[in-house]
Amino acid sequence: MSTFEVTFLGTNGSCAYNGGHRSKYGTNTLCVAVQAGQETLIFDTGSGICGFQELQGYDKEHMHIFFSHYHIDHFSGLLFFPLLFDRQKKFDLYGGDGGKTSMRGAVDDFLSNPLHPVGLGSFTAQLDFHTVTPGQAITLPGGVTVHTYRLSHPGVTLGYRVEYDGKVFCYCTDVELSAHLNDDGLLRFTQDADLLVLDSFFDDGKVVPGWGHSSWRECADWAKRVNAGKMALFHYGFSLGDNEIDDMEKKAKRIFPNAFASADRMRLEL
Repeated sequence: MSTFEVTFLGTNGSCAYNGGHRSKYGTNTLCVAVQAGQETLIFDTGSGICGFQELQGYDKEHMHIFFSHYHIDHFSGLLFFPLLFDRQKKFDLYGGDGGKTSMRGAVDDFLSNPLHPVGLGSFTAQLDFHTVTPGQAITLPGGVTVHTYRLSHPGVTLGYRVEYDGKVFCYCTDVELSAHLNDDGLLRFTQDADLLVLDSFFDDGKVVPGWGHSSWRECADWAKRVNAGKMALFHYGFSLGDNEIDDMEKKAKRIFPNAFASADRMRLEL
C-alpha cells in the first residue's frame, strides 16, 4: 500500500500566542507536511516547520515546499528550519510572485533587513524556485500531481489540491468561503477530497468581511457541499483556547460529522 500521510505541524493563525489557554491543540503557526509515496511536500513554513526534522517516515533528502502566500504566520519559521542549512539537502520551492517579479523575489524580500539579520545566501541546501500561476498544475515524480487555485484572501493566495494513488488532499487555508459561494471553480477544486483543510479562524457570527478568513460553520457547510471525506478545522484565531476549539469541533460535527479540529503534531493516513 502506497503511503499518503498528513502531519499537522502548526495550526494556529496570525501569531504563536498561547495565553495559557491552549495546550491540547498547540500554538505553532501554519505548517503541514505530506508524504505522498516517495515525495515529501511541506505546505507553508510557519513556526511549526521547526519540528519537521523530528518526524519519522518522511523523506528528508529532497523536499517540496509550497507557500500559500507570504504573510508572516505562514513564513516565520523558514529561517529557523535546520535542513535548509545542510548542503546535502535539496528543496524545490513553489509559490505565487507575491507582487514581485518572481517567487524568489518575494522570499528574498522577507529574508532581508530590517526583518532578518541574514538572507537567502545563508542557506547551503540546493534551492530551486518555481513561480506558480493560479490554476497551474505541478507534476512531481512518482505520480503526484499538485493543482492550484486562487483563494479570496488579501494578496495572491493559493489553495493546493494534491492527487496521489487515487486519493486527494486539499489545503485551502486563508480563504473567505462566503466569497466563493457561487464559485464553481473552487467547488470542483475541493470536490470529493479525502481530506480537506479549511480556514476556521472565526467563531460563528464573528466573521469580518474582507479579512480573508472563515468560520467553523462555513467550513462545515462547504465540506458537506463538496462531499469531502474528512474536514480539518485549521488556522484558528490566536485568542481561542482549547475549550473554545473543542466547542467549534462539536458544533461543526453536527453539520458535517467527519469534521475534526486539527492539532499540532497530529498525523493522519489517507
